[in-house]
Amino acid sequence: MKKYMTIFLLLIIGFSGFYIYDNNFKPWNEAEKYINKYMEAQGGSKDDISKITKEKAKIASYDGILYKVSYKNDPNYKYQYFYSDDYYALYINKVLFQIHDLNDGHELVKHDELKNVKYPPIYLDK
Repeated sequence: MKKYMTIFLLLIIGFSGFYIYDNNFKPWNEAEKYINKYMEAQGGSKDDISKITKEKAKIASYDGILYKVSYKNDPNYKYQYFYSDDYYALYINKVLFQIHDLNDGHELVKHDELKNVKYPPIYLDK
């Protein structure tokens, strides 16, 4: 009986550890990987970053991780990278990208506004 109790206890510990890893550590590691990949595709590097804030966030109905980035060589804008592992949300690269003008706080969405930024969305480079 002790043998079965030990096996049962090990299974509970194993499943608990997997659950904690899958819900806490894995999303942060995946977000780091995908957001770094997106930033590299834009031509940015870690040396250019003056400030970065990482937090859990919810955009629309999708839970994910939000990176708020300020670049040294583009101080007039705040870049936001949102990662969600929800397949239906962002199925191409899992990263939603927004740029906010720090002078008036509005989000840059028009093509002519986005031409002035140092790191435009990837689709504008095509």
